[in-house]
Amino acid sequence: MIENSYHNYAKKIVPYLDGSMSQEEVSEFEAYVMTHPELETQITTKAEEMNLLKSMIPSQSPTYETHESLKGELKQSVFNLLKEDHRTLINRIQDKWEEFVNR
Repeated sequence: MIENSYHNYAKKIVPYLDGSMSQEEVSEFEAYVMTHPELETQITTKAEEMNLLKSMIPSQSPTYETHESLKGELKQSVFNLLKEDHRTLINRIQDKWEEFVNR
């Protein structure tokens, strides 16, 4: 029973760290951790893991220069795609016309 209770609280580490617990749940969790110091080690480890993952996620708002650079690359890519498709379409029409005329 005690081991099961420990695992139930161990499962609550992430909600505790990300702030998704109610104040009542936080109080209960912290009281349990005070009596089980081995759980505190797991909390520290999990907090370090979460911070490492957060640091690996790119910034959500690019700089103005990055935004303009990506915008220019996107425009150039679309232009190149349309240019190639247009040329390909014309080539296909010319081929069909030549086939029709040479019959």
